[in-house]
Amino acid sequence: MQNKYLIKASKKLWFWFWNQLMNGFAPSDSHGNYKRPKGIKIDSEYNINNENGQICLLIGNSCPWCQRTLLVHEIKLLSETVKVIFLKADIEHGEWIFNKTFKGCIRLSSLYKKANKKKFFRATLPLLISSVKDEVNILSNESSQIIRLLNSIKSDSGYETLSIEDCNQKFLDLINNSINNGVYKCGFARNQIAYEKASQNLFAAINEVENLLQKNKGDWIFGEQLTYADIYLFPTLIRWELIYSKLFKCTEQELSSFEKIIEWRFKFFKLSNVYRTCFENEWKKDYYKALFPLNPNQLIPVLPSLKEIMRLETKKKHK
Repeated sequence: MQNKYLIKASKKLWFWFWNQLMNGFAPSDSHGNYKRPKGIKIDSEYNINNENGQICLLIGNSCPWCQRTLLVHEIKLLSETVKVIFLKADIEHGEWIFNKTFKGCIRLSSLYKKANKKKFFRATLPLLISSVKDEVNILSNESSQIIRLLNSIKSDSGYETLSIEDCNQKFLDLINNSINNGVYKCGFARNQIAYEKASQNLFAAINEVENLLQKNKGDWIFGEQLTYADIYLFPTLIRWELIYSKLFKCTEQELSSFEKIIEWRFKFFKLSNVYRTCFENEWKKDYYKALFPLNPNQLIPVLPSLKEIMRLETKKKHK
């Protein structure tokens, strides 16, 4: 009988601690639904081509929102115009740190304070800044705006770059809210109702993408032209088997059952330089070890490599 009450009390105590941890990792509304904090945006009329300072893109290897921005940087060949600075996750303290001192800062939070951005939920990546000497000006930390700013830059590269076109904002919102954020809404749901609602919305949106790919002619979501929709979708779906289906319980359907999406993903992966934005070892290490509330024992599951996943997809396609 004593063991029975001890187990019950232990469960309640663990659940209380779990909620406190989750409040730091992933805030939720009163119904237990994950709610992503809003970021910092620059005026929509701003023209980045008129910027006088050095432009830097700060990113983390494991972050899908960062991968969005890195994809545009690589596809548009912006290495001569925008400097990319990689940060690493400090798993013990739950924040991003620089590999070496940058503008006198070791921690990303210090850079935010240096730029006089003191009112923020937490210091997040990606981050687009301009700097002159030691002065730092934050342009944006919203990936949706950063990719547009990067795409608008006049590239100094002598090579021809792919064009990334705009597309239906309603569809972009669907991908962003129900798929990109949707996997997090599943993983960070505080209760069964919130989880099931997130899962239904996630797979309904994935089915919409599948249907659109079946209707449209061409390699990409909206046909022949690469658009922001492709840029939005890839970072989530390339992590699917390694991260989201396992750690975030995105299990309602197997991604492999969406044939057109699997075909689209492989074509996107084979685009020039896209592989340079995929850091599978960092993804596994940071997700399975940093998200302690979702994986308390911090074990990294034994998983096939990204190349092996892509190879198996190719093999199935040619059967």
